[in-house]
Amino acid sequence: MFSALIGVFWVLPQLVEPPAPPVIASNSSADTSSKAEPKLQESPYTEAEIMQQRRDVQKVLQDILQLQEELLERRVETWAAEEYFAARTLAEGADGIYRQRRFMQALEQYREALAGMQALRDSIPQRIEQHLAEGHKALDTGDQEAATRAFDLVLTISDDHPRGVKGKARAQKLPEVWPRFTAGQEAFTENRLDTAKAELEKALALDADTAPAKALLPEVKAAIRERDYSEAMSAGYTAIGNGNFEKARSHFNTAKKLKPNATDPDAGLRQAANGVAQGRIDRLFASASENEREERWYKAAEQYSALLEVDSSLVEAVTGKARSEARAKLDDQLQELLQDPLKLSQAKRNQYARKVLADARALKVDTPRLNGQVEALETALTQALIPVTVVLQSDASTQVTIYHVGKLGNFSQRQIALKPGRYTAVGTRQGYRDVRREFVVQPQSESPVVTIQCAEKINSANNS
Repeated sequence: MFSALIGVFWVLPQLVEPPAPPVIASNSSADTSSKAEPKLQESPYTEAEIMQQRRDVQKVLQDILQLQEELLERRVETWAAEEYFAARTLAEGADGIYRQRRFMQALEQYREALAGMQALRDSIPQRIEQHLAEGHKALDTGDQEAATRAFDLVLTISDDHPRGVKGKARAQKLPEVWPRFTAGQEAFTENRLDTAKAELEKALALDADTAPAKALLPEVKAAIRERDYSEAMSAGYTAIGNGNFEKARSHFNTAKKLKPNATDPDAGLRQAANGVAQGRIDRLFASASENEREERWYKAAEQYSALLEVDSSLVEAVTGKARSEARAKLDDQLQELLQDPLKLSQAKRNQYARKVLADARALKVDTPRLNGQVEALETALTQALIPVTVVLQSDASTQVTIYHVGKLGNFSQRQIALKPGRYTAVGTRQGYRDVRREFVVQPQSESPVVTIQCAEKINSANNS
């Protein structure tokens, strides 16, 4: 082909010279006709027309050569041999026509050959896309051989084509990637979801563009999410059944995170919340009852108040709080009276104590603490009214007075019956400093001895 085209460019220009003398053929009849019919000279117009046709041929031939060089660089014989050789055959046929000086016919055939090569060049983008599509299809079916062949064709047509290079690299990884994908696919079919997820993720770690793995992984994750959601809901209701409401709430919250738009977790959370509240109520009631049994009335009242904060309509809590507060108040009164039984001898104090005692008896309950308080107060009230003999000693010169009892006058020793309590005795004597003695009369005690006498003289210096 090259030699023919070179001949066209070098030989044809010589043909524009005046025609060579006729060649003598070996056929005698032809010689006779040549001698009989002298060759006609072409007209100037015809000769100019031929010259134009030859120039057109040369231009088309140059275009053919350029196209052919480009196609050969792209190794056209590998990816479009039939079309290429068809166009080339047309060009070679046009050479023969040209030599016969049928320039217009040769020009038309050269143009047809040029059009064929142009069509090949113009088809390159489409062919690349076609082979890329074939390669990706082969990748998606795990056919390494077909994928490699397709991407090799892309790289044959266009060296270093980015998608071709990437596709071939993916094809080379296919022996590692595809077993991972098929293992994940099989595990998914067998409902081994965690294994399926792990295998597909390994496949995508090797080749992130593995389309079947990319398509299947969301399905696997959705199945895992659905499984985990169902398990969380089931575990939540199981926990409610076991009375473990905090654990149930945790499970329902997990389910809510897995499927935020689902309404079932909200229903479960409400049940768990109600269970938590009811559990707290039950615990508070139990604790309040225990504190009442142990007569820890303030603690019981606190817990009943906490119950009313949870639900103010709890009648049992309302009555329990009132009962506990009343008992707490009575307990305080009893304890305060028993802490200072000496005051019970005072009329008003004694009257108040008897009223408190009556209130305690009116409860008609048999509890250790209250029984002990009532018994102790009864004893204290009885003893508070029994006088105790007190021995008073003095010097017969000191005037003795006991507050709230009266003036006792002068004496050396005197006995007086006093109710249990605290007393203050005062001694006075002319010329002597007053003395003050406080003493306590305990119930059922031996006769206490109290000495009251003024012994410190007041001198004139002191008086001044």
